Amino acid sequence: MKLKESSLDFHAFVSIYGDTMLNSFIKKIYQVNQKEFVFQLYRSDLKKRDFFVSLSKGIAFYDAEKPEEATQLSMLFRKQLSEKRIVGIEQINFDRVVKITLHTGQEIILELFSGGNLIITDNGKIVFAMDQHVYKTRKILIGEEYIPPSIVNPVESRETFFEMLNNSKASIVKTLATRANLGGEIAEEALYRANIEKNKMPAEVTSDYDRLYEVVMEILDESKRNMAYYYEEDELLSPVVLTALNKDPDSKFEDLNEGICYYIKHYPETDKNKSSVERRIESQKRSIEEFNKLMLVYTEFGNFLKMNFQQLQKLINIVHNNVKRNNSEDFTFMELEITGITPSKGTFTVTYQDTGIVLSYIESPGNNINRVFNTAKDYRNKIEGAERAIEETKKLILKEKQKAGKKKRVKYWFESYHWFTSSAGNMVMSGRDAKTNEKLVKKHMSDNDIYVHADLYGAPSTVIKNDGIDITEETIREACEFAISLSRAWPAGLGSGTAYWVEPSQVSKTPESGEFVSKGSWIVRGKRNYVLNLPLQLKVSLIDYKGNTLPMISPAETKIESEKYVIIKPGNEKRSTAAEKIAKILDIDKSEIEAILPPGGSIIVESSKEITSPSS
Repeated sequence: MKLKESSLDFHAFVSIYGDTMLNSFIKKIYQVNQKEFVFQLYRSDLKKRDFFVSLSKGIAFYDAEKPEEATQLSMLFRKQLSEKRIVGIEQINFDRVVKITLHTGQEIILELFSGGNLIITDNGKIVFAMDQHVYKTRKILIGEEYIPPSIVNPVESRETFFEMLNNSKASIVKTLATRANLGGEIAEEALYRANIEKNKMPAEVTSDYDRLYEVVMEILDESKRNMAYYYEEDELLSPVVLTALNKDPDSKFEDLNEGICYYIKHYPETDKNKSSVERRIESQKRSIEEFNKLMLVYTEFGNFLKMNFQQLQKLINIVHNNVKRNNSEDFTFMELEITGITPSKGTFTVTYQDTGIVLSYIESPGNNINRVFNTAKDYRNKIEGAERAIEETKKLILKEKQKAGKKKRVKYWFESYHWFTSSAGNMVMSGRDAKTNEKLVKKHMSDNDIYVHADLYGAPSTVIKNDGIDITEETIREACEFAISLSRAWPAGLGSGTAYWVEPSQVSKTPESGEFVSKGSWIVRGKRNYVLNLPLQLKVSLIDYKGNTLPMISPAETKIESEKYVIIKPGNEKRSTAAEKIAKILDIDKSEIEAILPPGGSIIVESSKEITSPSS
């Protein structure tokens, strides 16, 4: 997958986890955003699990952040689907389409290509569709029978695979990517393993069909081994090793779902960081592409009609006579599909290059040709209008950039917490409030991690991650200093404090009888390992992460390679004033610094640069 899962990803997911979803009951359904949902599943042996559905990314068992209030759409889904039992899950025709069958005869259809669609059927008839649309071969409309986008599985047998190749007029790599639904990366991988040049035409490699089919079958089987391979530079996650890349994966996961979750959490949400005018200009460019395509189609069709003037007259007569006989059935003429005959308007539709073009059977051929050319002209005018709009939008972008001073960088998932990288390389994270305290422990703390807490009420939960890097005593001490510095000890002006650490198994949400545990709070049972005399001093420095400069706040003792740094301790200088001074020293936006400082006042005790007044 490259942000959006491929047909092979769905094949692997359904093959590996399909059985674990059977006989699960759908409990609550949450709408995370316009394109993402969480189906809360329950099965007695597996308890509750969150089945994450992203119409723009894919599917996974993933604990996405749920909204506190249900949307109207999620309430509609709950009404239709809650307490229904899953009796089947399958991928349809090796396409990016997954069907979940319920014991009531209802089906949840997830079409995860293009813009994505979520469809609910009852006994085969569509009762809900997020995106209702009429395609050339099917209608996604309420009341219509559901027909999948592809009615043939291209890899079902050698015969269908060979027939697909023989009928293709595209290169072998494009054929495998689009018609065999393998996607670009897996298509190239199959050809690499089969030792076939990717730009050749299928007719040139007919002798290799058998070998190619066997390689595709090997890849399908390999995808079921419940592994995931992440190639960071290429931003690719795959259920099979991509030997065509000629390099080792950066990360290997022993569980496909674990890999998908890692990928979703670490993929930069670049679109979220684009301004409204940047998104507008992208939309305008897409409109120009669509207008240009339609202008060419209408121009070509107009020329086609001019060259076949007499045939057009014959077509008009045929439609007219059919209407007189009350016959409005579709038919084919000159290899063109004639549909949508509408007597009330005197029109009919001709399908040309997958585009429906409306003509009139009560007008002359010349008028119809003018109608087509005028439509082409309208699209040309729309293109010119959109190009002018782009120029205006570019001016707005320039103004935005001048106003902002610097382009906003990508925000990473861990920045929703206080965080730093220890001297040994471990990620250490602390909650910012009750909500993130809750989320940090529930979502990010694993069995091999360590839980840290200042020996003060209301201090943030802190987690040391063990992502393949052993947790040393040095890292534990740094995390304890971090925890006490982010507690109320800082605004109280204390010079030192105490914190403790425990194993994740000692942290629980289950209270004793008669007790209540508020949101963000946790109960720690068993022996606590205390660390005493922890100094309250923090270092603010700049680090490079995936090509972006990030400000990081860490204990002053943390070993960091950074030319610019500032060391602070509790003081009487306002948070905003301290942030302004630090920002000037580090040459970074003040808002970036203010977001990471501890609560209360601070004072700078050391820096890599002479300190001057913010106003100077």
